[in-house]
Formats: sequence, structure tokens, C-alpha cells
Amino acid sequence: MQQESGARKERLHREFIAALAVLDFQHREPDRWEEECLAYALGAMACGMYLVAEVELEAFRRAPAERPAEVLDALEAKPRRFNKAMLRHGLDYVRSHYGDAVEDEMDVPDVVAAGQREIQSSMGPFA
Repeated sequence: MQQESGARKERLHREFIAALAVLDFQHREPDRWEEECLAYALGAMACGMYLVAEVELEAFRRAPAERPAEVLDALEAKPRRFNKAMLRHGLDYVRSHYGDAVEDEMDVPDVVAAGQREIQSSMGPFA
């Protein structure tokens, strides 16, 4: 299981780097939706919540026309928080401080595992 988690984590790191590379290629910073997805993916990876990170990286790739209007409106009402440089720095931090694979994603305190399951089940169609 540890080897599988390590491979999954490395794949997620590569997907995160690829997402930033797309923005670099397009010579732009992430829009508000993309910023939110990448920030949540980064936080999820830091917490060992790889399924949540996968969901967020998948949402990052969602075409603008497929993004829920009410979510976009809510995001636009919030201030921007992260640019590409900050997100890159965050990934470097996660990789250097949380580099060891977690043997089992749910090998965490019961209250944390319950919270992870609650988050995952509440995602409904976004999961």
C-alpha cells in the first residue's frame, strides 16, 4: 500500500506541475476558479487527502463553460490569494516536508478520517 500511495502522490505532484505549466504556456496567472482548485489540491496533498487532491485537479481542467455560475460568482466576490509563484513555492514545501508516503490514507485519527469521508461524500457530482 505504501508504494501505491507514493506513486499516487508523485502522480498528483506531476499533475499539479503540469497545471502550472499550462498557465505558463498561456502566459497568464490562474483565474479565480483555477486558483481555488490548485490551492485546495495543494492543501489536500499536504494533509494526505489524495482523493480530494485528485478531485480538485480534475476540477482545474474543467472548461469555463462547464463551471457552475453560482460558484464563479461566489469566487469573484472573494479576493485573489495565490499566484503561480506562490503555488509553486507551496508545492516545493509540500514535497520537502511531506515527502514520505503515507502507508494508508485513512491511517489518521478517527476524527480526521471521519471528516475526510464527510468531505468526500458531500462533493456529490464533483467527486
